[in-house]
Amino acid sequence: MKVPHLGEFVEGELGRALRALSVADRDGDHAGFSALCRRHAAELDADRNVWLSVPRQLRESFRSDMEAMRPFMLTAQRIARALDGLGYPAALRQLSGAGPGNPMEKLHEAEVLAEDGEFDAADALLREELGEGLADDHWVALIHSRLATHAAVRNDLDTAIEHACRAHELARRSDQRGVTRAAEVLDELLTAREIRRGTTDGRRLGACREALTHAQRLSDRALFVESNRALLRLLDELDAYPEGSPALRYLGKLSGLLGMNHFHLGNRDEARGWTRKALHECRLRGDRVGEEVYVANLKEIDRRE
Repeated sequence: MKVPHLGEFVEGELGRALRALSVADRDGDHAGFSALCRRHAAELDADRNVWLSVPRQLRESFRSDMEAMRPFMLTAQRIARALDGLGYPAALRQLSGAGPGNPMEKLHEAEVLAEDGEFDAADALLREELGEGLADDHWVALIHSRLATHAAVRNDLDTAIEHACRAHELARRSDQRGVTRAAEVLDELLTAREIRRGTTDGRRLGACREALTHAQRLSDRALFVESNRALLRLLDELDAYPEGSPALRYLGKLSGLLGMNHFHLGNRDEARGWTRKALHECRLRGDRVGEEVYVANLKEIDRRE
């Protein structure tokens, strides 16, 4: 998902300043960001309600996948903190002034605390919000996702996995588009824990992910034959693993990439066969998002014939 820049839907000089700040922020241009904040401080402070609120055009995107829209929010938070340092505290106070029944404001406040490395305070705020008994699975999933991230930063993988599991479960239950990212985060954490434990499963997971990443890079460079060779070598290794090995959960991705490579090579029958295998693996593992992707891929293969 391409995340719009802050100010994308704001007209005039303010919009141009916000877009320039967003670009500088995402590019890591700290000096440029600070200079822009100083130059436009008064205007940013006076019109803070414009850039502190979510544009109407982006509300559905925020609701369906808040995690993907995080860069948009982070820029607003960093501007508010910079303005506070320049003697304009109103924007930061507005972000941090979480009111009852407004989970967005508390998420903002927790984000600011986490950015400052105050993870205990951020987690306390997020757990307090969970204690409010939110009925919206989207918000509860997002809070668990934040708690998972904070725990991972502190190297507490067990706690991170506990929250990531809950976030993934809620995302699947509510059929969110964010379920893909939730699944990726959970997979990364589970793999990291197994690798840290130094188990056989951990070594296999690490080797499998490394091989898949290599094959994906080859495919991205249009080296489809070479990518397929790497994938088939990996498939031979997976076939030798015992039933129930965690690394076998990558069979869907492996088969799907083989299908995509054959599609680009013009081998429609092979593409269809591998994509069907990928679809079968997703159905076995309850991966609804992967299932949707491969159903769409099969339709595209049939359409091109």
